[in-house]
Amino acid sequence: MFYKKLNLTSFLIAFLIITTITTYFTEYAFADAVSIKGSMKIHRMGGYVILINYETRDRWTDNLLFKVHCKFSDGEFTFSSSSLNNIEKGWHKAEISIADVIKRRYGSIEEYRIDLYRNGILVDTRTAY
Repeated sequence: MFYKKLNLTSFLIAFLIITTITTYFTEYAFADAVSIKGSMKIHRMGGYVILINYETRDRWTDNLLFKVHCKFSDGEFTFSSSSLNNIEKGWHKAEISIADVIKRRYGSIEEYRIDLYRNGILVDTRTAY
């Protein structure tokens, strides 16, 4: 009886270790598939446009979402892109526009942070001033 419990316990421990290691490497596999390569803030028609350059390494990539957290002179806001799907392997550009009304009311952008999500998991972050 003790021998059977020991085998079951050993099996459960081995299963837990293998699951933990597999999950650890899978999490980093998402991060390797897509990354932010650069960003730039430009003034356009009185407002701002955040240009984002990113690279995908899989043949096809789905469910990408960019969030831009902006710190203005008089407040903080978050802007997001629509979900991006069917993106081929390579370099790509995305842009998020911020209306001139926001700039007039809350002032200039002092700093901003871009978060890149894939399948709902945060995979990359870029901070700029």
